[in-house]
Amino acid sequence: MTAVAVAIFVVLIIPALSQQQQQQNPSDQQRKSSLKVAVVTDALFSDRGWGESSLNAAKQIERKYGFEVATQDNVEIPDIESVLEKYADAGYDLIIAHGVQWGEPALSVGRQHPDVKIVVFAGLVKSENVASIFPMQQEGSFLLGAIAGMMTKTNVIGYVGGEEYPSVINILEGYKQGAKTVNPDVRIIWTYLNDWDNPAKGKEAATSIIRQKADVIFHVADTSGHGVIQAAKENGGVYALGAVQDQNSLAPDTVLSSFILDVDKAYDQAVDSVVKGDFKGEIYKSGIETGKGAPGDGIVYLAPFHGLKDKVPENVNARLQELLADVLEKRLVVPERLEETTTVAGRI
Repeated sequence: MTAVAVAIFVVLIIPALSQQQQQQNPSDQQRKSSLKVAVVTDALFSDRGWGESSLNAAKQIERKYGFEVATQDNVEIPDIESVLEKYADAGYDLIIAHGVQWGEPALSVGRQHPDVKIVVFAGLVKSENVASIFPMQQEGSFLLGAIAGMMTKTNVIGYVGGEEYPSVINILEGYKQGAKTVNPDVRIIWTYLNDWDNPAKGKEAATSIIRQKADVIFHVADTSGHGVIQAAKENGGVYALGAVQDQNSLAPDTVLSSFILDVDKAYDQAVDSVVKGDFKGEIYKSGIETGKGAPGDGIVYLAPFHGLKDKVPENVNARLQELLADVLEKRLVVPERLEETTTVAGRI
């Protein structure tokens, strides 16, 4: 073969082979653009907390990967399995189910649709095509408990949970541990509302706790928690602590801090695993990080004190940073506890 012929072969044949190879092995970008993803939750996208964080993460996926994400909120608990089936039957590649109640239905639908990947955020289930991301929220609530234990002037602090789910109990146990670590004499009073969307009920429960001298109160109660914050706001000298998102904007002079879930990061990890073809049906437990999007697997971090930073003494700030470093470096363990331990005050 002459040199000219070789050159023509290289020019014409090699690109053709390369093009054929690309057709046979679609790029990550091609897989991204064709991936069908749905985000579903029983919470409300308008709750300024748990539900809204799932919607925000869905929008972030759209921006990053360039495809539309189907979303559905306010799913009634009895309808969870049928909603999962709807998206599985429609050919969705990945369904992200936001809430612990989606665990068992995800396993059921996953068995019927082996080609569909399902990720349960805050779940504790797994199978070949079902994974869970269980944020170690107790590490965030531990730090909030430490803040409460150091900032209280009455040695009484409170907690209001939406419902007695294992994950909500776990958050309370972290809060107790953090408060007791810095203030062995502190008393914690708590209650569960059995209602995630009732601000009036949240306000009533918080007011009852405040009347028992609590001057810092923490909620994990979705929109019912807005009532908890309102009760703190209306009782001068009482601080509130928020959950899931930075809730300072709900009452800037009242909400001292919040633990935040880095849902954007968690969802991105789930989508990336499907895009790259390395999805694994496992339970991923990720704890504290220094801030949103920080390196590593952590997906829980604290909100800043915002306009209340001058109200926080320097020694409190210093101790908080020490505790954060201790938890990050595993010198201090905040164990997962899905049942209540010995009480340190009690319920109302």
